[in-house]
Amino acid sequence: MRTVKVNPSYHVPACPGARTGNKQVMHRFSQVTRRLLGCLALGLAGCVGPDAPPVLVRSVYVQEAIGAPSPSLALCVDVIHDTSVRVLQSRGYVAATEPAGADAILYAAWYARPVSAGIPVGKVSLRLTLVDRSGRVLGSFIVISDAQASLLSKERIADLVREGLGMLGR
Repeated sequence: MRTVKVNPSYHVPACPGARTGNKQVMHRFSQVTRRLLGCLALGLAGCVGPDAPPVLVRSVYVQEAIGAPSPSLALCVDVIHDTSVRVLQSRGYVAATEPAGADAILYAAWYARPVSAGIPVGKVSLRLTLVDRSGRVLGSFIVISDAQASLLSKERIADLVREGLGMLGR
């Protein structure tokens, strides 16, 4: 009589639906992985949420633009200020005359990229930042991004400020 040799690494399940050794290990590994990810998600759930309650902003003080890199852009300070005030008033905000009486302050700042070896003309950017009384930034808008100063006119700057502040929600 001949005996049949059985490969010990090959196991035939006892019944349909039963798992072999390798399938059992992989099934348990996926269960452990899901449980660990679930615990991690529950642990991090407390970390997600607003840092502070939303602030009601009714009045905004518009600060004059600072850091104009050229005399021609320094002449546009009034254009930026006046356009910002008009846009904010059209959006329902009150233009405050003093920073102490305002709920928020709108800062305007010019940034200049220095002249490089290959590009003889420097590039300028204008950023508007809305900050509440506590110093928290409520919104930041890049109105002009890397534009040549010689190509910017007062009308073009006013249009770009209107577009940028148009994204400000009420």
